[in-house]
Amino acid sequence: MKYVLTLLIGLMIGWLLSGFWTEVSSPDEPSDWIARIDGEFITAEDFVHEMRRRGGNRPGQYHDTEQKMALLESMLFQRAVVLAARTEGLDSRPEIRRSLDQILINHYFQNHLRPRQESLRISDEAVREMYEANADDYTIPARRRVAMIQIDVPDRAPPEVRESLRERAEQARTLATELNGPVPHFGRLAIEYSEDTASRYRNGVIGWIGESAPERYRFDPVVIAAANAMNESGDISEVLEGDGAYYIVRLVSLEPARARSLEELSDGIRQRLMQEHYRAEEQAFRSEILAGVNTEIRTRALEAIQPLGAAPVDEPPIPPALPADRQGE
Repeated sequence: MKYVLTLLIGLMIGWLLSGFWTEVSSPDEPSDWIARIDGEFITAEDFVHEMRRRGGNRPGQYHDTEQKMALLESMLFQRAVVLAARTEGLDSRPEIRRSLDQILINHYFQNHLRPRQESLRISDEAVREMYEANADDYTIPARRRVAMIQIDVPDRAPPEVRESLRERAEQARTLATELNGPVPHFGRLAIEYSEDTASRYRNGVIGWIGESAPERYRFDPVVIAAANAMNESGDISEVLEGDGAYYIVRLVSLEPARARSLEELSDGIRQRLMQEHYRAEEQAFRSEILAGVNTEIRTRALEAIQPLGAAPVDEPPIPPALPADRQGE
């Protein structure tokens, strides 16, 4: 019995002594730290991450204590510089805070918004509905290849001069109607009669004219209107009086309007729908984030801030960039 009591007392003393000498961790102290610098810790996880970043997966890397110590000293030096920068207040500068904030924003978007967007799917039915709802927009308008004879009329030309030039235009039209064989343009008549230098040596051919957006063409509106009214190759207009010239127009060839098929357009429609879904998902994400925080705006303080530059001259003010515009900065 005496030996048992002695043994128990010895065990209790040993346990107390071991507890006395064991270092007690603070609540904020990680259990796996391998180095400490001014109250900050480098953990085993930090070290392994840095090993991986510096090529630790290559054979022979960080297999001995000397290599590991060199890496740890480098990490300690970096932490020391960060601490020095914080002591100097560099982390309070607006440009530094903005860079740090942007890194956090980008990572948060990658972790939370991008998975939501990447999970979006566009069904074949949605593509078909989009196609049918916008069928008119997917039609290629008709276009016409046109030839022209242009006879210029000088400014303030007296009536007799204008009449003489019109007679010349009528003569050119008559000769054009007598062209033999499959000649859908004006042939050599353009060289003889036309004063449009860009087309007279090309049989009078001025190129393709589409039914949409007539204002984008350089030609007189009477030429465009006459061309779009023709439907048979070889058709010749009457002599047209335009702004400063008489014209004769001939239809060389016609490409009728063509509706593009669903198969031809499905990829583009799907991409457009996906972009719309991406924007909607991002807007919903922004609303959720803002709904989770308390926001207060002091309107008077905002209005009191003076612009940095002068007001624009005869131009509307340029609005500030929206968050979506700044996301990728």
